[in-house]
Amino acid sequence: LSAPRDLLNSYIATIRPILPTVLIYHCTFVCDARCEMCSNWKRGDRKSDMTLDQARTVFESGLWKNIEIANVSGGEPTTRNDLVELCQLFLDRMPRLRKLGINTTGLTPHRAIPMLTRIVEACDRKGVIFATRVSIDGIGDMHNEVRKVKRGFDKALETIRAMQALQKRYRFGFGISTTIFSRNLDDADNILAWAREEKLDIVFNMVRFTEPMLGNADLAQAIKPIGKEEERMRQFFLERVRMDPLLDGQNYIYMHYADMISNGYRRLAPCPFQSQGIMLNPDGGLFFCENSKVIGNVLEEDAEELYFRASSQAHRDEIKRDVCGTCLSPCQMNVSAVKQVLPYVKFLVRASREKRKAKGASER
Repeated sequence: LSAPRDLLNSYIATIRPILPTVLIYHCTFVCDARCEMCSNWKRGDRKSDMTLDQARTVFESGLWKNIEIANVSGGEPTTRNDLVELCQLFLDRMPRLRKLGINTTGLTPHRAIPMLTRIVEACDRKGVIFATRVSIDGIGDMHNEVRKVKRGFDKALETIRAMQALQKRYRFGFGISTTIFSRNLDDADNILAWAREEKLDIVFNMVRFTEPMLGNADLAQAIKPIGKEEERMRQFFLERVRMDPLLDGQNYIYMHYADMISNGYRRLAPCPFQSQGIMLNPDGGLFFCENSKVIGNVLEEDAEELYFRASSQAHRDEIKRDVCGTCLSPCQMNVSAVKQVLPYVKFLVRASREKRKAKGASER
């Protein structure tokens, strides 16, 4: 039903800046894991996080009135005692909100389960789609080693089981997500097999390095797959396109990864953050995306004024010119399938071709 508005927004955005429709809010960088591929936990500082009262003031700005899809991330969101209240703030202050998502480690089930349950209930009352994923980066000991948490897999599994049980009472999106990098590449097939056995929707992400979002730019040389590992990763993502259902939205991302590995990291997939996205960090820093420089602080100036400032929009143009062409980010790429229809149609044609090739090979 929203497709006509999405198409209109896409057209208007080619003429002039429009209010964002997609938001990523890192509510804290404090985390209960010590992941090898992310350094947010090193910069987690509760004293720097916006308080709930500050957030109430910040989200009074007109910048947020057209937000349709909001994702709350971290760090680990459930380390905030007021996470439920923060999410309720989104539900109350964003009149066009369609979907609210939360990424979680699931490593503190005694906190995560009751919090997520209350958020599911709040979204259900409001008629907003809720979706959450628990991060699983290996099976058993591999997950524990990547996350540097004793019994981490068992703790995450407790959260997973609770969410599966909650789905019997409420309708919401749930699954797991895995970041693939040199350390756990050998376990990717095991993770996929386990997810299917457990009837869990799974999303695979390719490791990427971005200072504003993950604070991990210094890790690229140590953990980025190269050479044969890189080709194995490409084949893994291409196999997902060939074997998974055509209209599975994640295939759009997997084709993107496979393309970038094969073409020297030249991005072909569209991104909603080029014209309709915004990212907010725990200290109030406002960014256009994970590759943006900070354009100001919403605790010091109105978010809408910062966003539309001429110097800010000039920086967005600079990102599109100098960075977007090699960006690996999958953030809300599925959204662009609706907001930028033509690239998605091209993907469907290519994915269908890959499936036919796979079928022909198997028949031979």
